Amino acid sequence: MTYNEELDDLLKDLAEESKNFKAAENKEEEVEALKDLLDVFMRGTLSVREQIDKYNERRWKR
Repeated sequence: MTYNEELDDLLKDLAEESKNFKAAENKEEEVEALKDLLDVFMRGTLSVREQIDKYNERRWKR
């Protein structure tokens, strides 16, 4: 999977979890949706950090 595809998947997951949050009917469902949103954000953060590390490794190995 390319990085662009990975980002597309993360954005789709984020949109889906956002819809779940908006559709929540009670506090428990809201909390669960927020936890899922946090999970998506964390995966995205790690993915971006890995990509930056790869860039920096290539940059400094010249």
